[in-house]
Amino acid sequence: MEISETLIDLIRALHLLCFAAGMGTGLYFDLRTMRTMDQRVTPDEIQMLHDIHVWIMLAFGGLWVTGLALVYIRTGFDWANVSPKLFVKLYVMTFMLINARAIGRYVMPVMQEAEGLALFELPMWKLATVTQIAVNSVFCWTAGLALGSSVVLKTAEWSLLQPLLIGGFTMFTVGGHFVVWGLRQRWIRARDPFRRLEQA
Repeated sequence: MEISETLIDLIRALHLLCFAAGMGTGLYFDLRTMRTMDQRVTPDEIQMLHDIHVWIMLAFGGLWVTGLALVYIRTGFDWANVSPKLFVKLYVMTFMLINARAIGRYVMPVMQEAEGLALFELPMWKLATVTQIAVNSVFCWTAGLALGSSVVLKTAEWSLLQPLLIGGFTMFTVGGHFVVWGLRQRWIRARDPFRRLEQA
């Protein structure tokens, strides 16, 4: 079936719109949360997370529909015609979907449990898990942006894409946990003098 160029352009535009909506909203919330981890979690914060999660899931839905449409246009779903870059994009999108489910099934209940507390007061393993889920989100959106915009990666082989993917994920994970750990240590040091005054 022949598809008109106008329809292809429309599908591409919708795909980019869904990506921008999801990435912009997700990164906004991740960065905002990182800046307020030393502040008490409020009901408004929990409701905002719920609303943003719904919005991102809608953006995911649009990304999958338009993305699969573009895959069909390029390959006719003949996997012999799928490039390594396209396989990686499908992998990243699948990982993003799993991570979005983790936000709904793990992060939101943790946020509800933490109401009235600062996120830095969470047990270390819970804070580390929430941090990793946030890192996964930032990595996936960044990888999606790089894969969609890079001319070099468009024709790259597995020999380049695989180490970039593994190395990038490792760098984001180590960097993300290091930043959160450093901010938590600074928060602990700033709070200790007040605790000593209260105990005096």
